[in-house]
Amino acid sequence: MCQSLIPSINSPKNIKMSSHTAAIAEELARDYANYAKLDLSIQMKSFHDAIEDVMMRLEEFQSIIEMVQSESTQCIDQHIPKLQDTQQEVVHLCRRIDALEHVIAMANVNLTTLEAAVDNAEAELGISDRLFGMLNPLSFFKKSQESVVPNKLPLYEPPTIYRTHDYFNTE
Repeated sequence: MCQSLIPSINSPKNIKMSSHTAAIAEELARDYANYAKLDLSIQMKSFHDAIEDVMMRLEEFQSIIEMVQSESTQCIDQHIPKLQDTQQEVVHLCRRIDALEHVIAMANVNLTTLEAAVDNAEAELGISDRLFGMLNPLSFFKKSQESVVPNKLPLYEPPTIYRTHDYFNTE
């Protein structure tokens, strides 16, 4: 029986099948034909969906890139010239701040000199630091509470007073 199912290699035209083997062959052919059948529409739909998703993301990305480019163009066209225009004002403001720092430093030196003169005057007059310290508005700015007692009383020299027009231009 096996010999009758296997066709001879030398003569394929001489194959004769019985009705039973023909039915089995047809059934086998139908079963294998189901494997060969492909429903490409379902598989292609998933590819089309993936392609549409990628295209939508690319369009979103392109719109984001266009927004960034328009913002950078606006920055280059509008904000950078404004910054360049205000550069001189910033330099002028920096100079004024430096002059103000110099005035504050000079005021600090003058205040220190004045405190030393007040301490010397208190020591010379023998005024208690506690009593006069409460009335002296400069006592709040003292750095130390040590009283200065000079060995020799110096001559009174008025402190150097600064003037604002020495540091600021009159405008």
